[in-house]
Amino acid sequence: MINIPPDVRIPLCIEQGSVFNFYINFNDEKRESKNRYFIVVNNKPKDDAILIMLTPTTKTQKTKSFVSRSKISLKTIVEVKSGEHCIFTKNSIFNCNDVFPVKMDDLARKIEENGSMNYPKMTEKIIKKIIIGIKESPSVSQEIKDLL
Repeated sequence: MINIPPDVRIPLCIEQGSVFNFYINFNDEKRESKNRYFIVVNNKPKDDAILIMLTPTTKTQKTKSFVSRSKISLKTIVEVKSGEHCIFTKNSIFNCNDVFPVKMDDLARKIEENGSMNYPKMTEKIIKKIIIGIKESPSVSQEIKDLL
């Protein structure tokens, strides 16, 4: 099998719902810096300069409490049950108020450094919920919402 490097393969194969795993440094002691799964939510990621990505957390109650305390609609969080996709070994939640803009080159570099990318695409059902959540979010810019 030919090993195609991420900087070639990602721009050719990326689509809405693509799943990647890479290290993120939050520079914040409240959030653990580690390898995490990220989901691409752009409608046309091959054409966009920036990829809009979300990462789930297993700290579901903590995330719900934070969103409630912030007086943000609970429509901006998306719960996913264990087993709904292969990356979910525990019940998880997406906080759609917390998106990560990533450049395609940076994604390729992160995958080369210590990431991975050969995961099945996220289900359309979950992606649709995430998009609704992002569009409901008061903290996500209209420019980002326009990429969905």
